[in-house]
Amino acid sequence: MRYAMERQGGVDLLVGWSPLPEGAIEPVPNWDDLFGTPWYYLKLVGEVVTEKTQAEKDAYDQAHPPSMEEIMEQSLLYLNETDWYVTRLNDPSSGTTVPQEVLDERAAARELL
Repeated sequence: MRYAMERQGGVDLLVGWSPLPEGAIEPVPNWDDLFGTPWYYLKLVGEVVTEKTQAEKDAYDQAHPPSMEEIMEQSLLYLNETDWYVTRLNDPSSGTTVPQEVLDERAAARELL
């Protein structure tokens, strides 16, 4: 069963079984559209779960800057996602170079590690 739970500063989208916890909001008609959105970018308007405005998201991001651990995790993720460019470059039959933007971003990501 899909439902939502309000928490301080946002809304969690959850899946569970009956009985639902006290305070659960269900049904959530737009659950599929909102699933994957971080809890802190969601809000309740009455009994409806909606995405926060860009100004609200920006205010949250400014009040909660990422930790060094989160920055390093994002850097490693980016390097892992773009490794295939380097692998392709090392294949002599590919004849393709790594885009400069990717090289620059990878260098910046490595500096954060």
